[in-house]
Amino acid sequence: MALDISLLLLVIFLLFTLIMFFCSLKKKVTNFREHAVGHRQFSTAAVVATIIAVYCPGGLLRASITEAPTGGWPIAHRIIIALFPLLILSWLAGRMSKFIYNLSMPETMGNVYGSYARFVTALFEVCNAIIIVSLQIRMISEATSLFITSVSPLAITILITIVLIVYAMFGGVRAITFTDVWQCIIFSTLIIILAGVILKKTGKSPLEIIHFLQTQNQFQLHHIMPSHQKVPNTLRYLSTLFIALSPYLVQNVYVCHSPAQARKAFLYASIFSSILIGCIILVGLFVFAWLPHLPSHNIWPQFLAHASPLVKGMVCIIILSFAMSTVDSRLHVASIMLAYDIPKSIRLLKKRLHAYQFRMARIILLALALLTMVLAFNCSLRTLLQGLIWYGRLYVPTILAPFILAVLGFRTTSSAAAIGMTTGLLAVFVWQKWLAPIVGTNSGHVPCMLMNGLAMLTTHYLRATMPKGPATKKILDPLKPKSQPHAVKTNRQN
Repeated sequence: MALDISLLLLVIFLLFTLIMFFCSLKKKVTNFREHAVGHRQFSTAAVVATIIAVYCPGGLLRASITEAPTGGWPIAHRIIIALFPLLILSWLAGRMSKFIYNLSMPETMGNVYGSYARFVTALFEVCNAIIIVSLQIRMISEATSLFITSVSPLAITILITIVLIVYAMFGGVRAITFTDVWQCIIFSTLIIILAGVILKKTGKSPLEIIHFLQTQNQFQLHHIMPSHQKVPNTLRYLSTLFIALSPYLVQNVYVCHSPAQARKAFLYASIFSSILIGCIILVGLFVFAWLPHLPSHNIWPQFLAHASPLVKGMVCIIILSFAMSTVDSRLHVASIMLAYDIPKSIRLLKKRLHAYQFRMARIILLALALLTMVLAFNCSLRTLLQGLIWYGRLYVPTILAPFILAVLGFRTTSSAAAIGMTTGLLAVFVWQKWLAPIVGTNSGHVPCMLMNGLAMLTTHYLRATMPKGPATKKILDPLKPKSQPHAVKTNRQN
């Protein structure tokens, strides 16, 4: 009976996802810009739902249940990463008026720092998307194998991936937004229901659960920031704060019709995601209060063993809706960068592939989906997670400082940007080899990022103070039209 309920819920969920895709086809996608960012007429609520849907990965619910017995550190980590990165992006989005008509974050980097910065930014996001999508497909396969054993997990995973490919390829960002809104409604509703059901299963009132948690040593406040590990824990918190500021999230700025709308969307998304993560944390705490004597590595299978068929079905749909909404957006962003940003960064491909961007984006999305499926079923989980860890270590020190400085109005030459990015990259390896054993943590993302920004600023102002000679080039604003002096002269003549 449990298998029938889970399979039925899955079929209904996929059918409604396809219905949302067909509803999005009322406005036909005719060119690459519409495919990439739509008609820029999305409501703020739709953009908020898209941000939440892509921001919450498929393993979020399982991680919350598994980490609940370990105490206050994972709870504080979840709350910080749910709130503060989106608040930072809300602040930055309000200052992106010069970049609002770009198609991606690499294009913004290219407008300010040149093709080298654009290529590196796009390459980072493509690699990150491949790893994340592979992990999410693996999560889909594991979820279906746990809850729907009457059908081959591989067959169901392939079916779900085909549904994703169809609406992402042929509907573009509009179809992805429509389906993300639907998936956001589904997992938000089911998480609240699941929290209520598990609270009832515990047989305790909320006050009794609070009293029970107060008696557990791991939930004391000193476990959030131990006094003997303040520096390592502070660096870990800062690392998680900045890793989340990735190009796939910045992409949501470019679908908005104005910086004001983007600022509001990220602000509302930070509030809503905090509430959502709070509910997921409550689910984990309720499961811990229900099964208090189990170790963290054993609590997930025991939870499933004690869960009713309906609860299993809800958990399955929550995991699938999280994973699907992450996969479609990440594949879409990566295909845009491979079809648009990387060719634009390479002089030989810049003109030849311009006319085929729309077709290339669809083909690349299909190729990425197939590649990630191969990696998901052939690479070990440890390998994928190690790749994700190294992405964070390299991305934050290399890309984030130039991007934040560009949004805040800093302008310099492409060579100064290259020096800063190279300095940040080298600082990562210096930190890993010499400083990590001293400090006690590998989370040197923020210090290395600051080294990047400091190198850029130093190079820029040293060149500005150098005596100008015949070979010295002026540092121009990359966003300033080169024909402006001529225009001024013409106006004076008139």
